[in-house]
Amino acid sequence: MDDATRALLALWDTTEETVGGLRPADWARPLARTERARACAALDTGGTDVTDLVTHLCGVHYAGPDRLQEELAAAHVRAGRHLTHLAPHGEELAAHCLDMCLHTHDLLAALDRELNRDAAEAAAAAACELVVGVVPRLLAHAPTPRAASLRVVVRTSSGVVVDRVVPTTGHGAPETLEADAVALVLLLSARRGADELGDRVTGSGPTARRVLAVA
Repeated sequence: MDDATRALLALWDTTEETVGGLRPADWARPLARTERARACAALDTGGTDVTDLVTHLCGVHYAGPDRLQEELAAAHVRAGRHLTHLAPHGEELAAHCLDMCLHTHDLLAALDRELNRDAAEAAAAAACELVVGVVPRLLAHAPTPRAASLRVVVRTSSGVVVDRVVPTTGHGAPETLEADAVALVLLLSARRGADELGDRVTGSGPTARRVLAVA
């Protein structure tokens, strides 16, 4: 089993453990959203509160907390079987990783807790293969002049996991956008702004900084 799959299963573990420990008032806690995520239905998945998110994960509607906890445990088992026996890879695995990175983050953030960066980074690194594809769409909103190209470098504690050059249709000097894997997933999914992520995301020039500003 690869590192991304192990990290994905650990995210399921964290989610089930967290839901199992919810207090009655926690089920109504709102999910934190940036203005950009609220404005885009494609980014604002999982509903508006903790109950909606757990319902989304287990697929059972109109159920109380006890039933939702049971169904989430069953969904966890199904996910484990799928990942163990079918061993998805490539874009399918990346999509699973992206989903669970965001859902686990959203659940923990609603409870004023942080996603464990070290535990999630292998899943986030796989997810970055998809989210880096958002960068050209963000550049479409960046004013000219633009850099001739933007190099996107994504790191984990093990080293560089993504190093991709994105053409920008500009004519200026090439620039670089660097981030750790978890930070880039949260930034490009509009879960966190660049100001919240600090030096975990950096841009070497005005085009890169514009991406950070509109993400």
